[in-house]
Amino acid sequence: MRLAKKLTEYPVKLFRHGGSQAARLPKELRIDAAEAVGFRKGDVVMLRPAPVRTWPKGYWKRFGPVGEDFVAPKPLPPAPHRDSVLEHL
Repeated sequence: MRLAKKLTEYPVKLFRHGGSQAARLPKELRIDAAEAVGFRKGDVVMLRPAPVRTWPKGYWKRFGPVGEDFVAPKPLPPAPHRDSVLEHL
């Protein structure tokens, strides 16, 4: 992987939690998101913020008018199969 400028490296602590491995990131590498998506290319592991899942466009308008006290539910949790189906609606 070639980059135009040199990247700054930071120490990351790795530990096991149950059957998973976790990483404690220093503040310089914090991700401003509740979830991240990871990728591997050889021995390089990359993280990026996960896209925020929302309801399909126009979903709530299909129900017509609602009362002022109506509160829309939180975004759907990630579900790759469902999300790929909803993208085509």
